[in-house]
Amino acid sequence: MKRKLVKQGAATMMISLPTKWIKENSLNKGDEVDVIESEKDLIISRESKEIKKETEITITVPLQTAVQVMITNAYRADYHKVKVNFKDKRIYPMIKQLVDDQLLGYEIIKKEENYCIIENIASLTETQFDNIFSKLLMNVEETFDYAEQLFNGERVNFETTQNKTKEFDNLCRRLIFRERMSKSELRVDFHSELMHAQREIYLLLTYLSKNKFKTDKTELDLLRECRKAFEMLKEAYYTKSISTIEKLIEFEHEEYKKAYKDLEKSNPIIIHHLMNALRGFYLCASPLAGILI
Repeated sequence: MKRKLVKQGAATMMISLPTKWIKENSLNKGDEVDVIESEKDLIISRESKEIKKETEITITVPLQTAVQVMITNAYRADYHKVKVNFKDKRIYPMIKQLVDDQLLGYEIIKKEENYCIIENIASLTETQFDNIFSKLLMNVEETFDYAEQLFNGERVNFETTQNKTKEFDNLCRRLIFRERMSKSELRVDFHSELMHAQREIYLLLTYLSKNKFKTDKTELDLLRECRKAFEMLKEAYYTKSISTIEKLIEFEHEEYKKAYKDLEKSNPIIIHHLMNALRGFYLCASPLAGILI
C-alpha cells in the first residue's frame, strides 16, 4: 500500500490513512495514534507497542575492554535481546562480569559452548531518568570522597562505586536512546564529557592506591577546586541556571592556569589527572547549556 506525501506549511509532510484501517480501529477526528521510529521505518499503531529489537554480535578477542565495547553499545542502543558468539572460552566470564556489574536490567538467559543470549528483563521509562541520573551524580561525589581519603592516608575500596557509576551511565544513555528524549544528541554529549571527567578521578584513585606519595597541599587544593567545578555543574543542571554555567567556565579558566604551573613543582601524574577532570567538567558546560536553552 503506497501513499503520496502532501506538503503542508513550510516543512510539514502529511499522508492519508487507509479508511478501512481507521474503521477497524474505531478512530475518529481528534483521536491519537502512536508513530514509532524504527531504523528507517515509521510504524503507526492504534495503541503503544514496544518494539523489541534483537541483534547478534561476535567477539573474538578475549579482552575485557573488547567485551565491554561490543555489549555496552548494544545495551545503550536499546536492544532487547543480544546473541553473543565466541570461540574462546575465556570470553564468557568477561561477559558475565560485565552484565552483572554494569548493565542493569540485562540478564544472561541462555549459555551454550560457543554463544550466550542476553535479554532485557526490566522495564524502565523516561519518568525514571531523573532518579537514575541523580544516583549517577551521587556516585561521582563519592569518587571525590575516596580521593580525599586516599590523600589522607586511608585505605578505601572504590571499585564497587566505579561499577555502579558505569551502570547508571549506561542506563541513562539507554533511556535517552529508547525514549528519544528532547535534545538527545546534546544529552549524550553531556554524559560523555561527564564520564570522561569522572574517569580521570577514578584513574587518580587507581594511581594513589598503588603508589607511595607524599601528601601535597597543592594537589589536595586542586582536588577540592576540581570538586567545586563539579558542584557548580551539578547546581547548573538542577537549577537550570545559565549564569552558573558562565561562572563554571570562568572558574575553569582561572584554575586551569594555576594547575598548569603546578605541574613543575608537584607530582605531575596527580596534577595531570586533576587537570583533565577539571577540563572535562568545563567541557560539560557547552552541551548542558544547549539542553537548558
